[in-house]
Amino acid sequence: MGRYFKQIAKSVRANGAAASGSEENADDFLGCINVPLNEIPVVGYDKWFKLEPRSSASKVQGECHLILRLFTTQRDTALSKMASNVTIHKKMLSQMLDYEHNQIQKEPYNWNGQVCAAAWTVLSHHAVQADLSPLQQAIMCVLNIKPVHNMSILTIQLEPIQSQTKHSSSAVDVTICFSQVQEFWAQLAWPDSAGAFIFITRLTDVSASKLHFHKHAVCVALNSTEHVRVYLGGLPRELDWRGVEQAMEESCGLEGKEQVNKSLNGQLYNADIDLQREAKRLITHLTDRMLPELRRCIQHISLSPDSINTDEAVAPLMKYLDDTLVILNESLVKENLTRVLQSLWELLLRMILDTVGENRGVQVEFYTRFQYTVETLVRFFHADGEGLLLEDLKSGDYKALDEELRLNKCSSFELIEQYFLEKISQQRILKHSRFGRISVKCYYDAPEQRLTVEILHAADLIALDANGLSDPFVIVELCPHHLFPTARSQLPHQLPEQYRHRCACLTFTVMDYDWLSTNDFAGEAVAPLSDFCWPGRPSATPAGKTLQPVILHLSRQKPSGMLICPMLEARTGDREAQEFVRKLKEIEKSMEEE
Repeated sequence: MGRYFKQIAKSVRANGAAASGSEENADDFLGCINVPLNEIPVVGYDKWFKLEPRSSASKVQGECHLILRLFTTQRDTALSKMASNVTIHKKMLSQMLDYEHNQIQKEPYNWNGQVCAAAWTVLSHHAVQADLSPLQQAIMCVLNIKPVHNMSILTIQLEPIQSQTKHSSSAVDVTICFSQVQEFWAQLAWPDSAGAFIFITRLTDVSASKLHFHKHAVCVALNSTEHVRVYLGGLPRELDWRGVEQAMEESCGLEGKEQVNKSLNGQLYNADIDLQREAKRLITHLTDRMLPELRRCIQHISLSPDSINTDEAVAPLMKYLDDTLVILNESLVKENLTRVLQSLWELLLRMILDTVGENRGVQVEFYTRFQYTVETLVRFFHADGEGLLLEDLKSGDYKALDEELRLNKCSSFELIEQYFLEKISQQRILKHSRFGRISVKCYYDAPEQRLTVEILHAADLIALDANGLSDPFVIVELCPHHLFPTARSQLPHQLPEQYRHRCACLTFTVMDYDWLSTNDFAGEAVAPLSDFCWPGRPSATPAGKTLQPVILHLSRQKPSGMLICPMLEARTGDREAQEFVRKLKEIEKSMEEE
């Protein structure tokens, strides 16, 4: 109410009431704020200030929010044109950090990166003069402090701690540090089982996480990683996990024991997985550095003329591996040496496999050299039982490479036979097919030397016509189409051996008749002649016609998906191989047009 009447009085004075000019526009005094300039920090003020009275007789109350900033201007001098404000501030900060770090005589590695008050004042004033934002100042601080810490990593040396181990001194330092923590925990002998579980979990988590950090920032070699892994493996024993589990079981039952086991082992497992992943990365980095020289040696074997000895072609590769093994054996512990050798073996197998795949259809001597190379490498990496196990060497890519070399050394005649052997093997394990099946009866009359084939019926064939119907017919062939040497019907002597061709078979190709275009391929099946033509088989007698029919399930495998087809196709100078591939391509083309 008082303020309301005061406004009325001011209005009256404004309308010309008798009053002086100074009193006419006078406002009420609410308080004042005095801020000395020398007390304003460089970064300025952004805070609430309490209102102060003019004298002790005045009574004021309240606060006022002020934002104070310092701004400066600088004339354009020759010095300012030489470098930007950011560059000058960065150089100034670098000099001050170096000076502060050098002033620490004891334990310089414990320096917190802070500068003295005087240096901070100079840096702050320059930042204001240069109009540098807090973000720019923070970035420059990080960029100047980072090299100081990185130098500690670069100065790490590999030191043999024991006669059988070689790893960086930092790996030993960090494990010793945590060992002291473990000793302190053992001396505490914590009486409460529940409290002990909490502390044990925390100690395990800290050890795993800090050693995980050490792996990324300090561990510069495989041996350091392995040393840390071995240390982590001893945590359950050093921290007496079993005692904690028993105490928790007594106080909380079986559920408490399982909780302890799950929590602690989970932390340890995750840390071990991380260290194994880092070890694998380091091994990959190590073998990648060998790639150029290994490529050169493999290329030397590939391009060696057929006239030189195979040992001479392989010699550069084996010499390089011998020299490398000497260095690795001196530098790595046994566990890491085994891992590196296994990785190197897998790398060599992939390189040879790629080289052989890029050179199909060449002379047999080419594949002979690489087969000899693989055998020599197996002996080298096995080292009479001192190296890798034969089971590890002859698995994975080795089997694929051995099969590739074996097939490439075969003649086209043998490759075609191998093709039908694979078809026979696939037919024997085929027990169901969505492409249908056919029922056939085959029997052989040995006295008459006559093979009888009866196509009885088909079922569940796929419809290849647009109207959902099909007009199937079956093509029966004796395969492979080899021409054997002609022999006289009467020989001067009898041979006790029986010549049996395991690849000989009957092929049943089911086609769908199309009178407008080419016939469609519906599926195929094979039946080995050994099932009914060899002596001693029930179907190899005239009574074979009374036997039950055979059910053959149809398949539609693309020939290009088999390893043998690209090998035959690469033999452009072999007429038999090209004719065989041409027929297979016709079938595959028919499948693609459907």
